[in-house]
Amino acid sequence: MQITNDRLANIAHDYYISKLNIAEISAKYNLSRYLIDKALNEAEKKGIVQIKIKEGARRNSHLEKLFRQQFNLKEAFILDKMETKNQDSEKIVSFAADQIQSYMQSAKYVGLSWGTTMLDIVKAFNNIDNSDLDFVQLVGYPLAGSDRKSPLEPVAAAHCGASFQSLPAPLYSTNPDLVKYLKQEPFYELLNSKYDQLDLLVASLGTIQAFEEESFLHQKYEDLLFKNIPHDQIAGMIFGRPYDHAGHFFSAITNKIIGITDQQIVKTPVRFVVVNNRFKSEALLGALRSGIITHLVTNESIANRVLQIMHEERI
Repeated sequence: MQITNDRLANIAHDYYISKLNIAEISAKYNLSRYLIDKALNEAEKKGIVQIKIKEGARRNSHLEKLFRQQFNLKEAFILDKMETKNQDSEKIVSFAADQIQSYMQSAKYVGLSWGTTMLDIVKAFNNIDNSDLDFVQLVGYPLAGSDRKSPLEPVAAAHCGASFQSLPAPLYSTNPDLVKYLKQEPFYELLNSKYDQLDLLVASLGTIQAFEEESFLHQKYEDLLFKNIPHDQIAGMIFGRPYDHAGHFFSAITNKIIGITDQQIVKTPVRFVVVNNRFKSEALLGALRSGIITHLVTNESIANRVLQIMHEERI
């Protein structure tokens, strides 16, 4: 049955403007629900109906598609550049918080990394009540770390009306026996069972320079952890793990980390990474190449810098 453009417009007006449901419109025009649904789709295809979504943040769809294809991402959210760096950072944080909370609605176990970006994201969460949600600390505490690297699970849980599970252990141990025996403790066995069931991981990226700013770690642990790893080979760090520019992780460090394993990380279906600092473009490129990221939130300036670095590598 052919429906005229005028009739299509009337049906669309009833549905979108007058807010009649499909059953009501079906009765009004004596057409089946199937034909009404088909008419609404046809009205869109013909341009009779033009749907515009007003978004708080404008996105660069071209770069998003390019990054999804180039790095095999499930989703890429690349925001248009704002007028100032502060506006850029604030917009990325607020957008990321909204996206992450939407994924939390269907999640049971969520893991967070630490850092200033992550703290800003958690603070931007809307206060909700989700007693079924459980935030799980992924790795131990940075020894003598600053407040910006405090575990965020209690803060996130307070915002979301959720529970949390902490990991009372250091981030690194140079003694393999300590790592081995901690993993035999009942508290760790509980955590480990949750690591196996994680629905969502959220992280920002670190750098070796930021590691060196932690005086205690730098003075007491750097030579032990990075003894045979030249610093210029380290592109960035995620979940306490350093990786090179090609996206390869340094196993000599990984087996000194107390917490989630590499296998449990990649088993998690949604792995969000948020980058709001242009100086972390090289760290982002390495992380993208590693395959550890499934969902990315950043802006077009950082994304274009990543593409520029790749271009310079080929010259």
